[in-house]
Amino acid sequence: MRTYDVLYIAHVIIRQNGTTRRYYTMRMNMTLAKVAMTLLLLLALPAAASDYTLGVFGNANEDDTINMQDVTYTELIILEYRDETELADGKYDGKINMQDVTQIELVILGKEKELTVLDLANRAVTINTPVERVIPLFNFEEYLAVEGGEDPFEKIVGWTRDYWEGRRQWIWEKYTESFPEIDDIPDVGYLYKGTFSAEKTISLGPDVVIMTVLNYDGARDDISRLEQAGIPTICVDYHIQTVEAHAKSTLMLGYVLGEEERAQDLVDFYTEHVGEVYSRLEDVDGEKPEVYVECAHKGPSEYSNTYGNYMWGALVENCGGINIARDVIEKYGPINPEYLLDTNPDVIILTGSYWPATPDSMRLGYYADPDESRELLRAFTERPGWDTLDAVTNNQVYSIHHGLSRHIYDFVAVQYFAKCFYPEEFEDLDPEDDLREFHERFMPVEYSGVWMLSIEE
Repeated sequence: MRTYDVLYIAHVIIRQNGTTRRYYTMRMNMTLAKVAMTLLLLLALPAAASDYTLGVFGNANEDDTINMQDVTYTELIILEYRDETELADGKYDGKINMQDVTQIELVILGKEKELTVLDLANRAVTINTPVERVIPLFNFEEYLAVEGGEDPFEKIVGWTRDYWEGRRQWIWEKYTESFPEIDDIPDVGYLYKGTFSAEKTISLGPDVVIMTVLNYDGARDDISRLEQAGIPTICVDYHIQTVEAHAKSTLMLGYVLGEEERAQDLVDFYTEHVGEVYSRLEDVDGEKPEVYVECAHKGPSEYSNTYGNYMWGALVENCGGINIARDVIEKYGPINPEYLLDTNPDVIILTGSYWPATPDSMRLGYYADPDESRELLRAFTERPGWDTLDAVTNNQVYSIHHGLSRHIYDFVAVQYFAKCFYPEEFEDLDPEDDLREFHERFMPVEYSGVWMLSIEE
């Protein structure tokens, strides 16, 4: 064993025993060195396996958190007792040395001056911390759930107002009722509609801009302009409906916002609820139901989007159903009515919200009335030919809030879909009660209204 190794290990053992100073000794015998190395190796054992890796540089052992195991793991990389990992480069400077150890220690203490994350678009992005000014262009509810506090809007200096006012009107009204000051948050435009203004965003001086992977390809020019102005962007992804992407997105937000523990609580709550459903689905026997899902924002007179292996379509498959659109729709778009009638699904799910521009659209949300919502749902079953569908004749027609996908609280949709597809096996689940608990624990507004219902009373 090299003298350098012996001296360095002595330093580690003293620090692991809780001493705040660092000591080095020239009188360390080989026996002590072997004991020290054994302890180091034990400390550096991989953490309990998880289904996701926290995408923050400094996560040396590439599990789902940053802790003292990462410090030890990095030190072992330096001593050539472990292979290098991508995320061990905490300083993100292309080399692994004691500066990375210091960076990891600072991250653990929440005192780092900058943080490099590997976002969901697989980009390494460096952010100056602490983050005090944020522009969330989407998933602002995830932002609020992670940020927490009495005023979770305090750091938001701009956002895409058009997405919430009009498209998610009742959500907008609920939040402005509780936090009237958010009506004054500047609007920076909507990437999806091509109205996003990089110039307006730059003028607001955010520390970070949060967007989705879905918007990333179409926003590369805007991202470049923001980066040239010194404004980093990070991408989250709640659209592909995987537990891994949900967890990685949420944990990354937690580290960026300095709310690691709250983000971990949120992920734990989410994974517990979806994990229960997915594990129980493995024991369900019998034929899978064929399912049709439609965003019912255009009313009964016009077919609107259904989904391929994406969003609602992915959730159907995840919950033990067969999505009839999976081979005919790539991401989203209207289905051919003749194809729908020929396929004759066992279950129909129409998603609702409050779209005031279309009075006969499906209504669900914070201010929904169950009787009115059920009447609107029945109107969809009067479409031409629908009286021949098994789902309609068997009263297997349901509605769920359109916002309960592509979000961390889509565990509610997972539970509800499982109940719709396999009512006997999941009779004990109460997704509405769990959504209420989610609001109580993580959201700044109270639960109210109707978020899911059956065509039957």
